[in-house]
Amino acid sequence: MSGGAKVQDTNIRATYGVRRRLAHRTPFFYGWVMVLGAFLGTFAGGGLQSFTFGVFIPAMSSTLGWSVGALTGALAVRTAFAAMLGPVFGPLVDKYGPRFLMVASAITGGIASILLTQVSEIWQFYVIFALVGIAGAAGIGGVVSQATVSKWFIRLRGRATAFSTMGNTAAGAMLAPFVGFVIAAYGWQAGWIAMSVIFLGLMLPVAFLMVRQPEDVGLLPDGAKSDEEVQETYRRRGGRESAYSWRLKEALHTRALWFLTIALIVGGISVSSVVVHEFNYVTSQGFSTGVAATVLSTHAISASLARLLWGFLVERFHVRYCLTALFIGCTVGLGILLIADSAPMLFLFAFVYGINVGGNAVLSNIAWANYFGRDFVGTIRGALNPFTMGAVAAGPVLVGVSFDMTGEYRPAFLVLMVLFIVAAAVAILAVPPKAPVSNPSSPTPQSG
Repeated sequence: MSGGAKVQDTNIRATYGVRRRLAHRTPFFYGWVMVLGAFLGTFAGGGLQSFTFGVFIPAMSSTLGWSVGALTGALAVRTAFAAMLGPVFGPLVDKYGPRFLMVASAITGGIASILLTQVSEIWQFYVIFALVGIAGAAGIGGVVSQATVSKWFIRLRGRATAFSTMGNTAAGAMLAPFVGFVIAAYGWQAGWIAMSVIFLGLMLPVAFLMVRQPEDVGLLPDGAKSDEEVQETYRRRGGRESAYSWRLKEALHTRALWFLTIALIVGGISVSSVVVHEFNYVTSQGFSTGVAATVLSTHAISASLARLLWGFLVERFHVRYCLTALFIGCTVGLGILLIADSAPMLFLFAFVYGINVGGNAVLSNIAWANYFGRDFVGTIRGALNPFTMGAVAAGPVLVGVSFDMTGEYRPAFLVLMVLFIVAAAVAILAVPPKAPVSNPSSPTPQSG
């Protein structure tokens, strides 16, 4: 070992001392602690986006007199702010790891939730909700936590990512009904206080256990015993994961990156729009809020369970084939919603759509590491975040504005079906790039 390498190893041991000892004493692979941290991050972050945010819309709109479009505009601002932070957070998590970023995100989310109880003007809501971009999509539930999970797993990346992303749908299945009850009983301000408790109570403890990558604590991905075992994993995967770690500049010159980005942009518009407006759509069709909440929960439960299915599928089939199947399935599910004229039809939609859309968070997180390797996945994901998350931000706003102008959701939802079909067509074209060098190894970012 060279002098520089010895110094680096000494620095790593000092930085990760306690967690290094813990990693070697746990009766299971320490990477699953990263999965737990990411799960809790997406659970808490899910309370300030998608499923649970939709529960706040009717109460806040009625009490404060704000339109649906105005409220979903705040969601877009939050998501756009998170998108801008992606290029900053991505390189930071590659170099320094997720711990301090997740601690800061948890504290920010908790404080922002409390401040939301005091808003009386729409601009106040926008400003405070923008801070949630740090806590959710860019921090504990986004680039930081998911890039970390990708670094800890190769062979088991599908199921690890599935478990880690189930927090968002778990928030829809458990948190949304709970917050809905709190809002019904005590008002929407109490709902935000409940969210603050979840951020601070769940996230802060686990954030201190997070580690950048297994090598930092003397381990290897998937709990492998040797580098040879890791390389054998890549060989057995048959090209489904890249053994070469692409740097950002290299990845930007591949067709695969841009096809993949376009597919996730177009598909993301529809995914984010349906989940935000689903509750309001069902009630606008004359069904009770109780039915709407149950449909939302059914969707969330189906999506949550389906993530495991998609996690195992992507370990056997290339991610581009899985993405194509997912977008086609979402098209079918949304079509059922548009023709639904009874509660059973609504629940059929919730099941079919949930089973398919549940894989989106799994596949969109896995794709970057599978295509471009472990070492710089945070940097690559972060750089593309303004595009992918920008689409996620724009979709719900455009649908909300369409509803305010026309008084119905059907025209906008038909457009979303078309976008799902386009996303499926583009995804199948995202053929993996060939590594620019024959040697699969590449420099690993240095730990700070």
